[in-house]
Amino acid sequence: MLGLPVETSGGGFFPAIVFLLVNWIVLTGTALLFVEVLDKNRKNTNFISLSEKLLGKEFKIITFIVYVTLFASLTLAYVKGGGVFISDIFDKIPVSLGCLIFLLIFSPLIILGSKYLGIGNSVLTTIMIIFFIVLISYGITSINTEFLTHINWKFASLSIPMFITSFGFHSILPSLHSYLGNKKSLKCAVIIGTTITFSIYLVWELVVLGTIPLNGEHSLSAALLADQTAISPLKYHLNSPLLSVSAQIFYFTALTTSFLGIGLGLIDFLLDSFSISQKILNRLFLGILIYLPAIWIAQTNLRIFYISIKYGGGFACFYLLILLPILLFIRSNKPSKNFT
Repeated sequence: MLGLPVETSGGGFFPAIVFLLVNWIVLTGTALLFVEVLDKNRKNTNFISLSEKLLGKEFKIITFIVYVTLFASLTLAYVKGGGVFISDIFDKIPVSLGCLIFLLIFSPLIILGSKYLGIGNSVLTTIMIIFFIVLISYGITSINTEFLTHINWKFASLSIPMFITSFGFHSILPSLHSYLGNKKSLKCAVIIGTTITFSIYLVWELVVLGTIPLNGEHSLSAALLADQTAISPLKYHLNSPLLSVSAQIFYFTALTTSFLGIGLGLIDFLLDSFSISQKILNRLFLGILIYLPAIWIAQTNLRIFYISIKYGGGFACFYLLILLPILLFIRSNKPSKNFT
């Protein structure tokens, strides 16, 4: 959400909405197929076990690698984003130190587990929603319709991996299936949830692309080159100290809640995959193993935020959210166990 308007700005508002619409339809469809698979295979409750049962050990290995790639890519993006935020707030702090401070503050919630993380995440999510509404309410009144007329389909098509990542919710479907207990309720949740998500993206794209110019100083193009999210130019063009603070708070809470969810998912996934106990020391060891390389990579001059989300996350999501659910659905409706 933070990076989508910047990444799609070169293609223009109308192409962005068309690609969002297509991805909404496709990914809602594959999610509904995945629900069917879950309902027929109640004892296998995640991508890994389903891949092994229905497609064979080769697909289990591929799925494991892609899954880790996805979560590692997103983790890297959020660590870099948190480091940049702290570096911007305190001018003398380099990005690498900002990443370390960000991790020292929030990674303990991941290490301690879902109970403690849930409390912190609920508080941050509530704050995020409040300030998102503030930004949207004011931003709609500042839209310049001329900014919305730019169209470049070729450039827009290059952002397809980012569009796919924007609807990356399939990994929580096994948990929701266990919680809701029936296929009909979960299908309703998928349709309603993705519709709300699409609507939020639509309004967010309208406000950001209609408020911030494509080129020039403090533009969306400049933000993309500087590996910044939409918040950096948005707080400049809204031209209000209150809204500037609101934009920063929204950015930080949105990024941090995403970081917490991805971090918890990755560590729990690795512990489960290698049958490691949930002891604090084991979680701490995995956290160090994951986050130390992230700090080192984040201090480079590479456009880590967009490279990680667009390419690492995007192509991994294509496999996990589109290709794999279709293969699992086909296989679950055939009698033989091995995919050919």
